[in-house]
Amino acid sequence: MEMPAAGNATDMPPPAGAYRPDRQRHLGRFNTLGFLTLLGREVKRLRKLAMLFLVAPCLSAALYFTVFEFGLGDRRDTPEGDAILAFLVPGLVALSLLTQSVQIPSFSILYAKLEGAILDQLMAPVGAAEMMAAYVLSAMAAGVASGATVWIGFLVFWQAPMADPALVLLFVVLGSSMMATFGVLTGLISMKWDHLSAAMTFVFTPLIFLSGLFAPVTSMPAVLRAIVQANPIYYAIEGVRIGFLGQGQDQAALAALVLVGVNGALLAIAATLLHRGYRLRN
Repeated sequence: MEMPAAGNATDMPPPAGAYRPDRQRHLGRFNTLGFLTLLGREVKRLRKLAMLFLVAPCLSAALYFTVFEFGLGDRRDTPEGDAILAFLVPGLVALSLLTQSVQIPSFSILYAKLEGAILDQLMAPVGAAEMMAAYVLSAMAAGVASGATVWIGFLVFWQAPMADPALVLLFVVLGSSMMATFGVLTGLISMKWDHLSAAMTFVFTPLIFLSGLFAPVTSMPAVLRAIVQANPIYYAIEGVRIGFLGQGQDQAALAALVLVGVNGALLAIAATLLHRGYRLRN
């Protein structure tokens, strides 16, 4: 009985994932598909962390507000006391926004480095621009969602209308992008969880609380006022507060210019480190 002739090995289809030199892929300077894939992964991860960046900030803001309200004593339910609480509410919204924006990307990058998942990104056709955009945008989304949740929570028991929503949106974008880029840099520099914890405890927490969060800079001593005004986070919180309260619009332009300059410098540094694979390849 005659056996059928075996086919030529070259006629067999290549296995899945095999290198095909005859196929030329043109990705361009920006790999949109790679960016969307990485962004989608980060957004899916955010869904699993909803309790962390949505519920927890609301509880913290409620505790801060309650402590300040009872701390007013006899001034509670007076015009002076209401003015203090009205000053506090935008600061607490900005606190949640900025804190979550810096924590999310730093945690994601460090986790990927420690678990070895960063190697998949380094071997994929995804460059520094795609990685930077995905990490920053996902962190901004988390920060904005957190701040919005805190604000909506305040609306339940405290009137917190926005005098200038467009101005609030401007400083929300500038502030969250600045802190998200800070988070990317922190994730790149950190090599273990202790490094990340130290950065949050000894760098970002003092910067956030020394930013005019709970008191106007006009009531501070000259030295402390200069320290606060040298802090870029002050301009993000102050811009959000101006948009909420509608007071001090003459300072809005300066605050926006400072944040644009800081954002540009941070993005340039972070993109350069990502392009070089700083502390990623080992």
